Amino acid sequence: MFTTIVEELKTLLSAESLLKESKKLNDLIAQFNQLKNESGAEEDVNQLLANDLINELKSKIEAEKEALKKEAEAIKSQKEDLIKQLEALIENEQNIGKAFSDLKEIREQWTKLNEKAPLEQKDVDREFTKRLEDFYYNINIYKAIQEHDLKRNQQLKEAILLKLEKATSTPTSKELMTEIKKLRSEWESIGPVTKELQDEFWNKYRGFLDVIYSNFKDFKESEKEEQIENLKKKNQIIAYIKSIDVSAINSVKDWKSKGKKVLQKQEEWKAIGFVPKESKDQLWQDYRSVCDVFFSAKKEFFDAQKAVYKENKKLKNALCKKAEDLLESENLNELTKEFISIQEEWKTIGPVHQRDEQYLWHRFQTACNSFFKRKKDSKKQMDASKDAINIEKEKLITAIKDSNEESELIDILKKWWATNVDHTRKSNQLLKEFQKAIEPKLNGKTLQEFENEHLNEKIEVYKSFNDNGQMLLREKRLIQDKIEAVKKDIAQYENNLSFFGNAKGADALMKDVYDKMDALKEKVSFLNQQLQAINSAL
Repeated sequence: MFTTIVEELKTLLSAESLLKESKKLNDLIAQFNQLKNESGAEEDVNQLLANDLINELKSKIEAEKEALKKEAEAIKSQKEDLIKQLEALIENEQNIGKAFSDLKEIREQWTKLNEKAPLEQKDVDREFTKRLEDFYYNINIYKAIQEHDLKRNQQLKEAILLKLEKATSTPTSKELMTEIKKLRSEWESIGPVTKELQDEFWNKYRGFLDVIYSNFKDFKESEKEEQIENLKKKNQIIAYIKSIDVSAINSVKDWKSKGKKVLQKQEEWKAIGFVPKESKDQLWQDYRSVCDVFFSAKKEFFDAQKAVYKENKKLKNALCKKAEDLLESENLNELTKEFISIQEEWKTIGPVHQRDEQYLWHRFQTACNSFFKRKKDSKKQMDASKDAINIEKEKLITAIKDSNEESELIDILKKWWATNVDHTRKSNQLLKEFQKAIEPKLNGKTLQEFENEHLNEKIEVYKSFNDNGQMLLREKRLIQDKIEAVKKDIAQYENNLSFFGNAKGADALMKDVYDKMDALKEKVSFLNQQLQAINSAL
């Protein structure tokens, strides 16, 4: 049953291309599935072998497909490279003969790739065809331009030949010599003419020049005098450049000024005519030597200046970064000193390159201005807040006049404590007025005694402040100072006891001192209780 299928599957394994045998394989798979269904649940060796062979053949087909895909991608990549070569040829090649030679080679490579291509690659082929059309279009335009140029060159050279012919019969003069030089320069700047006219035009050109220069024979002596004068002028230029003491130039401004003058002298050099032939080489060497000395020194200076600029740029960037980072802080009072310090430091740093100076200065100024504006706004806000606190304190002082109940006075006192969130210039004066207004209503108690009785309420008010416990710490320090002061008084009394001895009436005096010391110790104990309450709150 499965034996025949197994044999045929083994035969397919040795096929050169399984893709070409895919129909036969599909037929065998169909037969296998049919037999498998007919045979039921039982499996024999041939059935298992056939199943393995089918799986192996499927794997090989997939591998063959993947190989063909990679080959197609490689061919496509090579085709794309040829398209790029063709594009470069269209863009750059102006030699028609070479252009067609290169095109032939590209097309031959393209044809070989098409023979190997297993799949159609319409997009790439279409792109190549489009580039071929562009190539022939550009070549035709170039041919037309070339023909126009050749015709135009012929007209221009014919005009020069007419002028040269006329010059052969013109009396010799310096102006004529200048005109001939100009015509020669124009001739050399004009492109070629058609091949059949090249020899004819050249012979006429050289013939006219030979006649003209033979007429200049007598003019040479006067020209020699001019060349000697030119030599004198060029030596003066060399002497001027040589006289510049490069070691004494130490600023960018001076280098630019001197450099501008040297460039002017170089332009003068170019405008001066020929010098005697025997002086030409040495003169040029001297000129190049003094120019090299000057410009080498200039380059060395500016190279060193670049290093200075680079270091200054690094320092200024660091200050900009520092200023920008400081803006993140909330402690404006401490930041003021920092910003003034970095502004002073900025002044000590030298210049940077002109292209960086404006940017760095703008960046630095922006950070500094942002800080001082923020500080100014904060001060306005703080002043407004302090004014509001003073107004609230004044309202509480007024409210005391209409308040007699202890509960009302405690409520006013809590509100008064709440105004202690910030200290103003009027705080001490307003406290005196508050104390003067409230104490008559406290049944003989002082404001301090009244506050001591309600210390816990005071602590709760101060705990509500968003000041990281600073107000409670201030209260703690005040209590600690009171404790120290009372302890000093106790120590003083203890010291005084040693002087009483057995003096008459000493017992009564000592009893009074001991009473006072007991009172002070009770006060220390009470203050320690207050201190403990604040510590717990902290």
